[in-house]
Order: sequence, then structure tokens, then C-alpha cells
Amino acid sequence: METEGSVLIVDDELGARESMQRILNGRFSVSTVDSGTKAIEIVKERNFDVVVLDIVLQDITGIQALERIKQIEPSPEVMMVTANAAVNTAKDAMRLGAYDYIEKPFKINEFREAVSRGIERRLKASKTEQLLMHLEKLSSIGQMSSEILHELATPITGVIGYSEFLLAQQSDGIIKDSLRKINAEAERCQTIIRNILSFARKSESDKHYININDAILKTIEIKVYQLKLDGIELELNLDPELPKTTANFGEIQQVVVNIVNNAHYSMKNHYGERILSINTSFDSKDIYVKIRNTGPTIPEDKLDLIFEPYFTTKQPGNGTGLGLSICRRILHEHNGEIYVDSNEGGVTFILEIPIVIMSMLQ
Repeated sequence: METEGSVLIVDDELGARESMQRILNGRFSVSTVDSGTKAIEIVKERNFDVVVLDIVLQDITGIQALERIKQIEPSPEVMMVTANAAVNTAKDAMRLGAYDYIEKPFKINEFREAVSRGIERRLKASKTEQLLMHLEKLSSIGQMSSEILHELATPITGVIGYSEFLLAQQSDGIIKDSLRKINAEAERCQTIIRNILSFARKSESDKHYININDAILKTIEIKVYQLKLDGIELELNLDPELPKTTANFGEIQQVVVNIVNNAHYSMKNHYGERILSINTSFDSKDIYVKIRNTGPTIPEDKLDLIFEPYFTTKQPGNGTGLGLSICRRILHEHNGEIYVDSNEGGVTFILEIPIVIMSMLQ
């Protein structure tokens, strides 16, 4: 059986150590030591997911060993092993960082399940630590990207200025046509930079009277080139009569870009047709944004999970599993909702945003 975690057993009785080791062998990688002092030393050198620590040891107490282990390396989960007389001490140990305790004599399944809970706690904590590190890295990259974009804005402004100056001079038709193309492409670059910086800028929590179509268009402007590069056709059908509503522009952009990014990821290696369509419509109460992609469908048993934090179907390193849960939170903060429909034709996300007129808030 494949091991799922590492366990250190600390007990000064040989029989107890060997018994606990036999119970866990095959499921976990198990090491043993016969004193609290040795446990402290081995924790300095090796990483363990769970430390099983006897309360009563000959050299130092289990409580002392617990405190020292947590000072050296707070990450291992610690479970105390105790006799009835030391139950109160075991409860004190939990206040010092132990996750559980078990009384001797214990049943095999009871002991194995208690250790398994510790392994699960450690794995979850490890994933959270990795996620926080990843988010910190993304934050640093975002800051660096913002600085680079600010630097790029200056020469692009120069290109626009010089091209406009040259367009005003006398020149033949071919040169003027080339200058117009240079000017138009430089202005497009300037628009993309402004949209990215606007999206990256921390959104204020207050809401304004906005047009949802505008938020979609500014978001798509950022993605359109990469979509085209990966052979994805973009279809926009935005209702020109769409009413304005009170919402946070940046947060709506965040929802759209998360869903579009997911669609892009699912379709870029897809062998079938690659179409991303975005439609807007409305009724008397709500605005609807439908974002559909023709990529692979979502398995039925995953549909109820995709909005849960940390759940992702992407390969490791390609997603944190937070995007759709953040989308749902944003929509709920707007008193709206998000739905998903997955069938043979592809995957459609439907955003439901209430129409809130400014005067209604006053």
C-alpha cells in the first residue's frame, strides 16, 4: 500500500512503540524513538506530518517535548497518548498545540483513525501554505507587471505623438498609410495597457452606476489577442439597450476575466471547434450575462463542486481553485447569482445581476 504521510512515534516502552508501528506500517512511513530528547533532535533534522507523543516519558515529560517540538517546527500535528490518570494533562497539551489525544489501552481502528485525522489536517495545512505562497508570488508578479506596463506607456505615448506629427507633414500615400497603421496599433497598445492597469488596480468596495457591457468590452480587450493566437473565435452579442445598474466595475471585470480565462484554458488544446461567445440580455429585474465556450464539458459529478474554494480540474500549477468561488462571492455581494450549464455543446456560465437604479439607494 502506498504511504500517505510520515509519522514519528515517541514512547519509552519498546512494546508500545512496536505495537503502534505495526498498526501504522503499510499506510504511513513510520519512525520511532524512545525519549522526548531524541524526538526533539530528530524533528530538527526531518519533517514529520504527525508526532505520536506519550505523556509520560523517563527523560522529560510529554508536555515539555510538545512545547519544544512546536518551538522548533510548528507544522507537525501532535497527538498525545495517555493513561486515564493523565487525561487532564492531555487536555492541557491540546491547548499547547496538540490536535488530539488517545487513552491506553486503545483499539487498533481507533488509533489508526486518530493518526489519519492528523495526516489529513497536515495535508490541508500544507495546501493552504502552498496556496498562500503562490498568491504572494502572484502578488509580486502583478506588482512587477504593473511597473513594466507603466514604463511601456511612456514610449508608446511617444510613438503616438511622433506618428501624429509625421502624419501632418507632406508625404506620399504609401508612407501616410503606414503611419496611420503605426498610429492605430500604438493607440491599441495604449488602450490595452490602460485596461490592464485599471483591472489590476485595487477596486474600491463602493458601487457606481455602470453599464455591464462596458465592463465586458474593457475586459475582453485584454484577452482578444491571446484568444486569436490560440485559434479561439470570439462572438459578442451585447444588447445595446442593456440598462445600467449599480455595481462595482472592477469586481464585474474580475468575474468576467476569471470565466474567460477558464474557457480559454479548456479550449486552447481542444480538437473540436473553439468558440467563446458572450451575450447580454435583461428582463424587468435582472441583467443576464451568458459566457459560453465549446470546450470539454464538466463531468456531472463535478458540477456541484466547481464553486467550492480550492477545487480545480486544472493540472497542478495552472490554477488555485479560487477563481469561481470568488466569482460566486462577488455575485452574492451584488445580490446576484452565478449558474453553470454543461452539455454536449459546451459549457455556459450565466451571471444574474440585479438591476439597481441609483435613486433606489438614496
